[in-house]
Amino acid sequence: MKKALATLMAATMCFSLAVLPGFAASFDQNSTEAIGTTFSFDYKNDPTYTVTIPDAVTMDKDGSDVNIVAENVANLDGKKISVTIAGTDQFRDQMLMEGKTEDGKTGYTRYQFILEDGTVVETAPDNANGTELVSFTGNGTKTFQVKPVISFSSSQYKGVLYTGQMTYGISLVDAE
Repeated sequence: MKKALATLMAATMCFSLAVLPGFAASFDQNSTEAIGTTFSFDYKNDPTYTVTIPDAVTMDKDGSDVNIVAENVANLDGKKISVTIAGTDQFRDQMLMEGKTEDGKTGYTRYQFILEDGTVVETAPDNANGTELVSFTGNGTKTFQVKPVISFSSSQYKGVLYTGQMTYGISLVDAE
């Protein structure tokens, strides 16, 4: 039984390798018609989009909205515009803000993002580079919240203005 099955499988494989491509033209010494190939090429428009990200956000203790806008979105061809975290101005790209007290002490406070689906993005224990914050397949506005992390640590001082900077990555990726 095993030999018969193996022989049948081997024969099937041999015949499947001999199949000619569909729509192939044949020509021999007795043919009088002209044969040829029709070529086609879909020269698609390049994707276009404009993404607007706020250049500054002042955080409230309870969090503040960050609105990212996509406009003039066209010709994505099965892709989406992905806005990700590219890095920060802190050591190991931590989501940290830094400030100085009046007597010169340096203080730090972390911040976090709360995405539309409720996911919390922070850099503890690793950095969050590459994390997608929002994506677009058409024109629109997406919002996430940024919130300071009040930890009452010895390096976090009241009465200090904390600042930090983040850079974003914007790219076209396959839509899910």
